Amino acid sequence: MSTDFILCKLQAFHIIKFEKRYIEVEKNEYTAKYNEYSQLLDATYSQAVAYLLNKYGAVTDDYYKEKSYTRFLNGEIKSISKGKYTRASEGLYCHHISEDKFQNLSDLRFISEFKYSYNVQKKENLVYCDLIEHLILHAIITKESNGQFGVAGLCQMIKPTVIDWYISEYTPKPAWMQATKARAYLPRILVEKLLIKIDDMLEGIEIYDFLESR
Repeated sequence: MSTDFILCKLQAFHIIKFEKRYIEVEKNEYTAKYNEYSQLLDATYSQAVAYLLNKYGAVTDDYYKEKSYTRFLNGEIKSISKGKYTRASEGLYCHHISEDKFQNLSDLRFISEFKYSYNVQKKENLVYCDLIEHLILHAIITKESNGQFGVAGLCQMIKPTVIDWYISEYTPKPAWMQATKARAYLPRILVEKLLIKIDDMLEGIEIYDFLESR
């Protein structure tokens, strides 16, 4: 047996050993991340919001500019200028905390119809979250309101995005979406596990069951 052959076998052995160790480390990392999400899902809405405020810090600006918001409500303009709150490049969403009491607080059609108070757009009523955390916030709202709030965003926007990106493994093109996908990334098997937990948690909520069956 030649020296080169022995060296080649040893090299292959060390590569395999390194790869196994890397996979184990990666597995532990994502398991810890999954456990964090799972614990958040077990929290109340107020506990989850407090946790995320502590994790990411306070939101830096109001969602919409107040003067622009007022002019929109008065029918003077057709769109509303946004504040400088975004952390999309970091993979974070900005969630309206009061969405446990009102629907679609960022949607111009809903704002126009329901004349939401500007107070719900203020920075102290906003919280940063990643994609999975956003999913969890809406799941908790759906549970606590028995489907009165949170469920439309959960079933029609957030959950389909999670499925597309992490289960179907679709790669979005915009840079901010890529950052968002990367920040909340979990392996497919763990995403499926979390979605099953959400389904179990929301089982029996009529509107959730209806939207998920379509």
